[in-house]
Amino acid sequence: MIFGIMARARQPWGACSLMGGCAARFHAAKPRMTIADFWPQCLRQLQQQLSAQQYRMWIEQLTVGEDNGQWQVYAANNFMYSHIRQQFWPQILQIHQQLLPAGSPPLCLSIGRGQLLTAEPVAAETPVVPARPPAAPDPVGKNTDALSIIGKHLNKTAPSVNNHTSPAEASGNAPAAKSSARSQLQPEFTFDTLVIGKGNEVAVAAAHSIVDNPGGRYNPLYLYSSPGLGKTHLVQAIGNALLQKNPKAKVAYMHADHYVRGVMSAARNDGFDAFKQKYKPYDLLILDDVQFIADKTRTMEEFFYLFNHFQDEKKQIILTGDTLPDNINKLDNRLQTRFKQGLTLPLEPPELEMRAAILMKKAELNDVALDEMSALLIAKLIRGSVRDLEGAFKRVEAHARFTGKPISIDLINDALHDLVASAHRAITPEMIMDAVGKYYQVSLSDLLSKKRTAAVSHPRQMAMALTKELTSLSLPAIAKNFGGRDHTTVMHAIKQVDKRRQEDPEVVRDYQKLQMLIKN
Repeated sequence: MIFGIMARARQPWGACSLMGGCAARFHAAKPRMTIADFWPQCLRQLQQQLSAQQYRMWIEQLTVGEDNGQWQVYAANNFMYSHIRQQFWPQILQIHQQLLPAGSPPLCLSIGRGQLLTAEPVAAETPVVPARPPAAPDPVGKNTDALSIIGKHLNKTAPSVNNHTSPAEASGNAPAAKSSARSQLQPEFTFDTLVIGKGNEVAVAAAHSIVDNPGGRYNPLYLYSSPGLGKTHLVQAIGNALLQKNPKAKVAYMHADHYVRGVMSAARNDGFDAFKQKYKPYDLLILDDVQFIADKTRTMEEFFYLFNHFQDEKKQIILTGDTLPDNINKLDNRLQTRFKQGLTLPLEPPELEMRAAILMKKAELNDVALDEMSALLIAKLIRGSVRDLEGAFKRVEAHARFTGKPISIDLINDALHDLVASAHRAITPEMIMDAVGKYYQVSLSDLLSKKRTAAVSHPRQMAMALTKELTSLSLPAIAKNFGGRDHTTVMHAIKQVDKRRQEDPEVVRDYQKLQMLIKN
């Protein structure tokens, strides 16, 4: 199995001579401190430099020791070793150089097991992570709820909830739970069950600000992303938090399709006067998948007047969509303009550590024993949306439940064997061109042609850049696959895409979405 190498027990071995993991050559000078003195200080600095999620998942598990006059930092297995060395080792070496004088023992990264030491306590007056997000968004400090398992969520035991009790009722918030039911909110969609990472931290910061000041600075809030990245969870978390803060608040959550059906029903029954008044009393209106109202003239007109009412009354509107307002085909220009006048934010696909954190939180809420390494393995395999992760978790959990075995590497391999095969299939230029062509609605013949119109050249350049990133083909080989072009054309395409990604967030979004489509 592909993960088999990670399951085998290992004896400690040094990275210094075999893999170049030493910080410096050993000098004979007498060390001024021991590894037991140095490591807790190093941990404390890392705790301040890294997010709570990164520190908890990777750094806190490292152990240390001494071997032949060298200081050793031990990773538990090859997977951890590779990630630590790639992501965090330069920071650790820098701290080593700052804290120790010349002549101190070198610091080496190895695979094995040593002594587990903890960081010196951080002073209360200078917390690493704020206990509660401030009213205004501050993305730098917004790992507050940070990544569920990591940080406070890992140390916080979820309330015990039986099959007949909602999470809100179990935590003593029964009035809020009843309000959620009336507003069509799901009580389990809260900030406490939300996992935060780079892809959504700014949006979560804005969400907290709205709870503190609804109808204020960020009105409307417009969130957009590909399906399955947590838009619905986040917007309902705002509604639930507002109801918990003020149970008398009136909150309405609905999918755009529900609003469309309401307009149609009012038209059939000559009930527009009643329909116009239906949503006006609410303090917060959440409309999910707003793109569904596009190209429906009467629906857009009614929502335009409702939107204006909420703006005039300083009431909060929250919208979600699958793309930017300007890109919603056949959406009324007046609505496009109004949707953009507040705060528009994307939700990006979760990175590896965030995917692992989502799995750990899911396991915690479902009372399933899932260790961090197993979560990382599943997260490494499933690179799609949060829904894909949840589906994979359910598979693994079902295998464990029905076989009576604990979740392990072998069980994960068995449960997800078809996904393993799919994830490791070779990506070809043909696959990439097919995905890009469908995404931009450009034919394969156009991608391979000599046409230089923007409608064709941009998708072609995106396809070339993605082929370079997702395959091992050389530039001449890529050029050959794209109609027998010269390799300098591919080089130019890659540079152009890199430039656009630095300047245009929309290109970044397209590129990431195409990556996900191709990989899955």
